[in-house]
Amino acid sequence: MKKLIIKYWYILPVILTLLMLSLMVLFTISGSDGFGKDHPIPDGQECNIPLVEDSCSTTPVDSLDSNTCLIIWNDIQGGMYKYDFYYNPLPAGEIFLRCFEVTENIPLSEDRLEERSKVHIDSTTTFTKLVNKQAFTIYEGDWGDYYAARVEVWYRNATTKQERKLLEKVYRVEGWMR
Repeated sequence: MKKLIIKYWYILPVILTLLMLSLMVLFTISGSDGFGKDHPIPDGQECNIPLVEDSCSTTPVDSLDSNTCLIIWNDIQGGMYKYDFYYNPLPAGEIFLRCFEVTENIPLSEDRLEERSKVHIDSTTTFTKLVNKQAFTIYEGDWGDYYAARVEVWYRNATTKQERKLLEKVYRVEGWMR
């Protein structure tokens, strides 16, 4: 037996490599949830594309109000993002996100998104950057399987606990493959 192992030692790395590739393919096939395929981006739907971290773009201004700005950045893997948010003066509170698939208004990552995207802010008196590269993940969908999502920025007042939507913007997103 020992002579046999010594004689064919070079086959072991090949077998291990094939085994690993088979497991990766199996994981990819079985891990697909098809959410993006089931919710294609409608024709004519304008979608913002998340920026790449090292892009040298200027800060875009959103919506009709020139005093708001939401920037979504791609993070290390598909479905993982970071966001920056600029806004007018606000009392102390929390900024957080809610996301919905555009065609059917399906809440995305509802059980985790608010908590993961939440940022506590102090009272501000001028237009300022309130959120800096806060990470969040969208779980519905697969890598490279894009669909349109409405990203809403919400504010919760620290004193009154009242909530209000500050901004919404449609992005092309993909899900994180678990």
